[in-house]
Amino acid sequence: MVLHITNDYSGSTVYMNLIRELDTLGLSQIVYNPVREQKRMGINSVDFKTARSEIIYRPILNYHVDRYLYPWKIKKILKDIQKQIDFSKVTFIHAHTWYSDGGVAYELSKRYGIPYIVTIRNTDLNLFQKKLKYVRPYGRKILEQAQKVILISAAYKERILAQNSLKPILSQLEEKIEIIPNGVDPFWIKNATEQRKVIKEPVKILYIGKFDSGKNILNLVKAICSLNNERIQCSLDLVGGGGQDEEEIMLYVHRYPEIFVYHGKIYDKTKLMKVMRSCDFFAMPSRNETFGLVYVEAMLQGLPILYTTGEGIDGFYTETIGEKVSTGSVEEIEEKLLTLIDNYNSYIIPTNDLLENHNWANIAAIYKRIYEESVK
Repeated sequence: MVLHITNDYSGSTVYMNLIRELDTLGLSQIVYNPVREQKRMGINSVDFKTARSEIIYRPILNYHVDRYLYPWKIKKILKDIQKQIDFSKVTFIHAHTWYSDGGVAYELSKRYGIPYIVTIRNTDLNLFQKKLKYVRPYGRKILEQAQKVILISAAYKERILAQNSLKPILSQLEEKIEIIPNGVDPFWIKNATEQRKVIKEPVKILYIGKFDSGKNILNLVKAICSLNNERIQCSLDLVGGGGQDEEEIMLYVHRYPEIFVYHGKIYDKTKLMKVMRSCDFFAMPSRNETFGLVYVEAMLQGLPILYTTGEGIDGFYTETIGEKVSTGSVEEIEEKLLTLIDNYNSYIIPTNDLLENHNWANIAAIYKRIYEESVK
């Protein structure tokens, strides 16, 4: 029996897709998801085929104390999870984040002797490890006792190995690291295309995601305006919304309707695919990004991409799949977009590799192997 500890299970379909594929492989699983809001209860439920599998949603967290007092949060989850689960039946634990989930897995392993692995994500590196210095010694203990350390982003390996707080365990840590990307929804696998349009003005650029500072969308919007004023005709299709920059983004949409096309949130994948195929490039110059499945989805529709050095998909592919920004400034984004346009026909989309590497069935098989090897 594998226990998944994941604070964000109901916040992303990534976990659900993995759990569902593991279920098809006959793996008994318990998913423990502590939540902050009652409305998250039941989200991303799975109709399990394997006996004894279940998802446990527990509304025990809040937006105040738990967010800022890390030790308190771990103790609260630890107390609750032991009431909900019979640990005599659990053989392995997968903590889906280093700090929030890994701390619980570490404590459970000490009490019950159950081996565990840890996945490192964006918030782990860019919030806990970077800003909360007092948790670093504890974070080192979590990784030291883990059987494996999973990185979703290849770019994170160099960053992890460069952490001063992890130097005492550097040699063993390097041996534990495995890079396993996220998969995409089967729809994008089934509807992949290598066709690319003949580029012409106005050049159509696409953004999909939240309208918040982490995605750096405001600088992207300003760069598009600057390009139109100075160099080339282009437009930006905007899919998504929400976030702290939404109000300012919508001001640009209303002020320049000839440049910005606002679609809102698109849940119909077929409709979203049509929007993708109508565009020439995908651009998301995120400041922080664990992986960014939308990059893969866009490439599977033939679009070269604008992405960020050291984040998300960076480091997975040696082919020239697009252009990278490092500072994410308006000026840099503008220059990189111009480079994309000028070199449109030189980009290589490794479609076959994308289909292989981001198929959830293949990814689930890798995880199942890791689980089984870790309990031998």
